[in-house]
Amino acid sequence: MKSIIPFTKEIIETLLSVNVSVIENSKESAGDFFSRLTPPMAGTSYNGDAILTYLLKLSEKIVYDIEDHYFLKWAVIRLPDMEEHKNPAFLVIGPYFTSPMPENLTQKSLLRNNLQAAYASPLKMYYHSIPVCSFTKVLTVARSCINNYYGITGEPECRSVFPFGTEKKVESAEFFEEEEHIYMAQTERRYSLETRMQADVTQGNSIGALQTWCILRVELENNKRFITSLRNAKNSCIVHNTILRKAVEKAYVHPLYIDSLSNQIMSMIESKNSIEELRKLQEDCIVEYCKLVSQHSLIKYTPMVRQALNYINTHLNTDIHLPEIAAAINVSPNYLSAVFNHETKFSISTYINRKRIEKAYELLETSNASIEDIASFVGFSDMNYFTRVFKGIKGMTPSEFRKHSKI
Repeated sequence: MKSIIPFTKEIIETLLSVNVSVIENSKESAGDFFSRLTPPMAGTSYNGDAILTYLLKLSEKIVYDIEDHYFLKWAVIRLPDMEEHKNPAFLVIGPYFTSPMPENLTQKSLLRNNLQAAYASPLKMYYHSIPVCSFTKVLTVARSCINNYYGITGEPECRSVFPFGTEKKVESAEFFEEEEHIYMAQTERRYSLETRMQADVTQGNSIGALQTWCILRVELENNKRFITSLRNAKNSCIVHNTILRKAVEKAYVHPLYIDSLSNQIMSMIESKNSIEELRKLQEDCIVEYCKLVSQHSLIKYTPMVRQALNYINTHLNTDIHLPEIAAAINVSPNYLSAVFNHETKFSISTYINRKRIEKAYELLETSNASIEDIASFVGFSDMNYFTRVFKGIKGMTPSEFRKHSKI
């Protein structure tokens, strides 16, 4: 029997293109199964412990045809006792659909599971990954497994349950029409608030963005679809981060800066251990993205000057000059120089030096690197020239600034 399960799994997956798994009699096994094979937001409605408790009540030699909260189909059979599993164990075929996904399935699933509209896109993508398979084929294969595992003949019984033993009926069309009306009104208001917050972030207006966020957060938490759990709060933070990213992109901040901040925030989200910490992080995100706009927005410049600025900002530590920049963006040096000077009020060489000194200023304050190394890192090969430029812009030498900043 020890080699039969892996062989069965391989055969079924090859024939039906449907996933086959074994859930053992342990919370870890059930938890791992549902984290891998269920929708990305399933933690808000699936309860691994409760499902395992239900599975333990299943009888041998019966195929259980299951439709779950998300309209997904599964076939489950209880396996005979085997040494290689924590008994009892269960063979699970699925998830799968018996017909192509209906157009309104995502919306119906959001309503049924009281999920926020932000989950619509990942849920729809997940649904598109689910295979379509005839229920008759799945049932035939499951019955064949029972006959082989238990050494019996005949046609094992099939019982349909929904979901995992809960006798919940599919809502009526009238229910969906009423819910859809309420859902649309709430969604329109929320999108209006999100748009207002994004507009403030695009302008670097942290005060306005925070005020709008306070209203929006209350709106979200008063929504009956809002489910308070740590995982759901983290998912909301991820959506929040994405919304703010899009706002900053509209300010023509270079993607390098946006990605750097976004990745930092994603790491912080997963490190938080309470909903209150995540709420505070959402406010901090607004402040940090607005700061990014204030420091790196190029929205007021023409496309040509934006290209030049992006080239400069990403090549500060190299030896860059006007002809090289002009060639990189395919314009004449004289034309670029004239337009750049008009829009920024600086010559290109002056702008480059100012940006290099700003970076050096930051490194002198936040790192222990030597002044020589910092000068080289920001693109100055001559220490005396670096010192002169630094003093001309900051009013003191690098050594004097570092000494002053340590006090």
